[in-house]
Parts: sequence; structure tokens; C-alpha cells
Amino acid sequence: MRGSWTARLALPVLATAGTCARAAAPARVPSALDGQPVAQVLVLLGCVFLLAAAVGLVRFPDVYTRLHAATKLVTLGGLGIFTGAGIAFYPVDGTPRVLLIAGFFFLTAPLSGYMIARSAYLRGLPWFQEEGSVDDWGALGSEAQVSAEER
Repeated sequence: MRGSWTARLALPVLATAGTCARAAAPARVPSALDGQPVAQVLVLLGCVFLLAAAVGLVRFPDVYTRLHAATKLVTLGGLGIFTGAGIAFYPVDGTPRVLLIAGFFFLTAPLSGYMIARSAYLRGLPWFQEEGSVDDWGALGSEAQVSAEER
């Protein structure tokens, strides 16, 4: 046996490390959405609505318009995602669970948006009004009332 003891010791370790690295590569795990293009499109459409809601939260000027974007678009996004998930999990009997979760979501999302808007209104948070906008219904009150309330 020629060579040093470190070379004899390191050679088998390096050889097994290379085979372990090749054997340890994980195989592709199948997804519930594989082979179901309708479910994929519905989930993608729901994600587009959620992205639009996120953009609305950043871009809109006051709490009321931000809340409108959050509740309406998130509810529509949830509709797409839950419908896609119901179709995707139909073979494994997951649809009743998805429907139960979706029903709870559709009851709570608009209701929570309403409650947040109501508390913002009762706290007196101002809403956005452009320079040239006209208050046809008198919802904002007269200028004298607004200035008296601010004092």
C-alpha cells in the first residue's frame, strides 16, 4: 500500500460523498394542481385579484378607499382561489372542507370591512375629497359645520 494514511482515508470518503449527493436529490413531488388547467387558471385569477388589492392598499389616499379595495378585491380573489382549490381537491374528497372554509371567509371578510369602516367613520377620520369634487348629497356637511367640528 503506497501513499500516506490521509490519502487512503480521504479517498473512500470523497467517493461516498459524491454518490450520496447524487442519491439525495429529491424527486419532484406531485401537486394537487397537476393536470387540472381549470383549477390552475382559477387560482391564478384569484392571485391577480389579490395583487390588485395590494396595489390598491398602497395607492389609494384614505382609509375608506383602501378598505374598499381590500374587502372587494380580496373577496373576489378568494372566490377564484377557493373555487380552484375545490376543483383541485375533488379527487381526494377535499371539496367539502374547502367549501366550509370558503363560506366562513365570505361571511367574515365583508363584515370585518364594514366594521372597520364604521369605526373609522365614528372616530371622525376624514375622507379624501378632490379640489373640484361636488358634494351633491350634502354628506360632508356645510363648511361652517366642518370648521366648527374641527375646533
